[in-house]
Amino acid sequence: MPNRHERARGAVAWECRRASPRVISRPSALARFLLYRERVPLLAPALPSVLLLARPGRESDELFYDLAAREDLRLVRVATGAAAARTLAELPVALVVACPETAAAEVDEVLAAVTHSQPETPVLAIRARQAPEQAGWSRAGVAVLRMPLLAGVLSRSIDVVLGMRSARSDRRGR
Repeated sequence: MPNRHERARGAVAWECRRASPRVISRPSALARFLLYRERVPLLAPALPSVLLLARPGRESDELFYDLAAREDLRLVRVATGAAAARTLAELPVALVVACPETAAAEVDEVLAAVTHSQPETPVLAIRARQAPEQAGWSRAGVAVLRMPLLAGVLSRSIDVVLGMRSARSDRRGR
């Protein structure tokens, strides 16, 4: 019987090609990790966070169904304008989406929080076909989508808004 640290006779030797270990340290990091370059990705791309201002319910679940299936977005759902303002203060958000049932006053509250916390964050408000649009929204750059939405329109609109935002930041970086 072989020692547990020795290979058994006739066993196939498992060869592992290891790269030299790399120590990643950052001043703000809590710990240092020993990583092998070929085994563990050093930095995973951050998913953009989309803040959904929507109360729980069948209508909002149906509206955001295609977004919930996407793996390239991190969805953060809040029910009130106050919760959205707190989330904007604590979490980097790439886009704010307000569902049609959200009152215009709550959208204004979220817009004020966006202006205060993250001024470059776009806001997309989904509204009923005949609902009036607030006067300050167009000046603040709020995009408005009118109901009813065809399947996939919201998801494509989010792609466009996030693409425009990354293109704008690329132009500023040059």
